[in-house]
Amino acid sequence: MKNWIVKARTLLNQSLGAIPQELNELDWKETLSPNNEKLCKHLSAFANLPGGGFLIFGIDDVTAKAIGISKIDADSIIKKLSNLCRDGVNPLVIIDHHFEEFQEKNILIIYVNESAVKPVHLAHKTIEESYIRSGSSTRKASRQEIGGLMLNSKTPVFEELHASKLKTGLEIITTLDYTTIYKLLNKPIHTNFAEITTWLEEEKNDYQSRY
Repeated sequence: MKNWIVKARTLLNQSLGAIPQELNELDWKETLSPNNEKLCKHLSAFANLPGGGFLIFGIDDVTAKAIGISKIDADSIIKKLSNLCRDGVNPLVIIDHHFEEFQEKNILIIYVNESAVKPVHLAHKTIEESYIRSGSSTRKASRQEIGGLMLNSKTPVFEELHASKLKTGLEIITTLDYTTIYKLLNKPIHTNFAEITTWLEEEKNDYQSRY
């Protein structure tokens, strides 16, 4: 189990205690807001927060009780937030998700990773449209706070850079110097397009299972 799932569970239990209240690191919702800009502000705020933060879906906004969410709705939320992470904020934000039972209801946990490059702001706008978490709410960052975020920013290393999801397999093979990868790993070079892409996927899965 991923460490962030354990942390999310702990925070959720704290948040839904005797006096339910959202936390700096966690915001619960009944379902997804139709307001894309509002969602992007939340993504910006959590990505600017040390350690990142969590959006929980399937919790009643008024009673703070678990009411659950369907798998179909959860998949729709994941898809929409993933698109907003790519197109609605800058730099791109990485999220992860987990679907589980809580208080006999199914809930969706979205983990918004802290961004190495800060401040994360609304796309197509200046860095002055950056947001932070404050007192369990999301608000616009002041200029001083934006300066602080910039001081805590870093240049990402190669392994932290994001791959494009807009290229076809053929475009990737054409761009990628895969023959050098074969040579470095001392592997025989495939000549068939399907074999090359299958091998690259297998290598990725093997790497992820080991690390």
